[in-house]
Amino acid sequence: MSPPAGRFRGYHEFPREGRDYRTHERSIPMARHPRLAYRPDIDGLRAVAVLGVVSCHAGLLATGGFVGVDVFFVISGYLITVLILKDLEGGRFSILEFWERRIRRIVPALLVVVVATLAAGWSLLLPHDLASLGRSIVGLDLIVSNVQFWRETGYFEAAAEQKPLLHTWSLAVEEQFYLFVPIFLLLLSRIKQPRRMFAPMALAAALSFGLSVYGTAHHPSATFYLLPTRAWELLVGVLLAMRPALGDGMSPRLKGPGAALGLASILIPCFLYDETTPFPGLAALPPVLGAALLIASGSGPGRLPFASRLLAWRPMVFVGLISYSLYLWHWPLFAFANHEDVRPISAGVRLLLVAASLVLGVISWRYVETPFRTRRLLGSRPRLLTASGLAFAGLLLVGIGLERTRGLEGRHTPRSKMFADSSRENPGDFHNLEIGDIPGNLVPLGVAGRDVELLVWGDSHAVALLPALDALCKEAGITARAATHSSTAPALGFYVRKEFGLNERAIPFNAAVLEHVRAGKIPRVLMAGAWGDYFRDARFSDALLRTVDSLREAGAAVYFVNDVPGFAFDVSKALALYTWRGWDPSRLRLTLSQHEAANRLEREFLPKLRDRGVTVLDPVPLLRARTGTVDILPFDDNGSFYRDGTHLSAYGALVLKPLFAPAVRRSPGSPAHPGSLRAN
Repeated sequence: MSPPAGRFRGYHEFPREGRDYRTHERSIPMARHPRLAYRPDIDGLRAVAVLGVVSCHAGLLATGGFVGVDVFFVISGYLITVLILKDLEGGRFSILEFWERRIRRIVPALLVVVVATLAAGWSLLLPHDLASLGRSIVGLDLIVSNVQFWRETGYFEAAAEQKPLLHTWSLAVEEQFYLFVPIFLLLLSRIKQPRRMFAPMALAAALSFGLSVYGTAHHPSATFYLLPTRAWELLVGVLLAMRPALGDGMSPRLKGPGAALGLASILIPCFLYDETTPFPGLAALPPVLGAALLIASGSGPGRLPFASRLLAWRPMVFVGLISYSLYLWHWPLFAFANHEDVRPISAGVRLLLVAASLVLGVISWRYVETPFRTRRLLGSRPRLLTASGLAFAGLLLVGIGLERTRGLEGRHTPRSKMFADSSRENPGDFHNLEIGDIPGNLVPLGVAGRDVELLVWGDSHAVALLPALDALCKEAGITARAATHSSTAPALGFYVRKEFGLNERAIPFNAAVLEHVRAGKIPRVLMAGAWGDYFRDARFSDALLRTVDSLREAGAAVYFVNDVPGFAFDVSKALALYTWRGWDPSRLRLTLSQHEAANRLEREFLPKLRDRGVTVLDPVPLLRARTGTVDILPFDDNGSFYRDGTHLSAYGALVLKPLFAPAVRRSPGSPAHPGSLRAN
């Protein structure tokens, strides 16, 4: 079959007969656009992408299935660019028609899912979570979901798996991309030589990829969610669509190996990657290039290679056809399930949720997507744009209303509100420090204007203790300081790479803390942290012992606070939910044996600390005495001890005040502060 004439020669894989990409229905005319040949292998590739994503979220082996989103980006960039270039070639491209097609493709199913999510959230979500859903709807409405979710990825933010519309971040990335690319291609189409069109796109892709690599190491949340660091994945598809204008494409002899390599480059990361994999950056290269190889290998005349024929298998094609609706429905189902069951949901429930997602995906594709895309519903452009505008305006008002009313906060019972309020930030200026803050800008505790008698050193778990230590120091009339940073162990020469930690900067930071103790002759140092996280690293034990020895050599007495019991769920939210529903919150207890098993490495290490003269402070007996139970309860009648699953609330910290009395005392010869009280 000979290629069509024109500047964009080489699109011989898209003859005028056959199925249309936008409808997946035979013999359905599309206004002002010739039909393009149907590529079942691309629908099969969609199936691989969506099954990877759903399997990942369902916890079914494919721990790295999130790379399916990157595959979707490549497919989207490729298909949309092919259609735009085809229209440009025929001199019939229209920005308005382009966005009409995008609205028909994206909006109807999305609106149905959002309305259903709102209805479910109204009856299932706590007020705080309903307000969060309102913010998500506002972000979706304004095509900035990705920016909003990036801004909500703070250290103490609600768990991502309980945000029902979190998955719309990827739609926002795509739509932001398509605000600019059609105009850019329209301007580039005025260039008479196609090769000159390719270069600006290739440069943009290279810059975006470089930014993604850098950002993954230094700003992982922003890099994951935002367009500048994701654009290269869509641009790979754009460049692939422009490729035929530069030559004859892939050699037939290379198509078989290329398709096999492409499929492997997607599937292997699905099973090798997990939530700890730095992503996107370099780790996104295999699935992105794999998707491009598969699309390229299935292009052109001749028999499809074996891997492409696998993708063109009818069951795979069908999953590909429903992939958009399946993607939309699966995440809210899992989010609501995670909200309802504070503990991890069982494998059986997860399988049921996958099945429900498939059923809803089929129904949505058949009765929502297809009628709109084939113009059986709202066939005229004015009616479509009017209906879409009214729908989005209504959702915007609802979203703003939910946010302004704090999720209809009056639905709380007094007790559930008390527990929900436990998750608020600790009072006081207790913040993360940087290297430049030492020694002159440490967090002040206790009374002002005296020699520092106590230094608190640790991570966010140490920060959670500061309300109690501050109050106790004021009662004792002493001056104290805190040197803290989230996800950063107080250990010399040691760091673990964590999103909110100092990472490599932890080494000079901790060295500066030790030097401050030595130079300031600080008599006591209290160390606190999420020890269980750090003891998993074989290097940590030696690093902690070196730190203790160095502190002792500097003349400081060392107090080591055992970590508080950790719960596998957000305690304050669970307590609010249980009391809101009338359930028994004591079911959220943790047995002593469970706590000891989770902290085995820490407990086995304690004798080494005691041998070095370290005073070990254990919060568990005090927590158990407070509730009068054998097991460990995360609350009492006056509030939640925790603000999430592992960090104490301000109330919980104050409950532990007596624990720190040995460390909070005036040094011999130190003048008493006027009005000071004896420590409890």
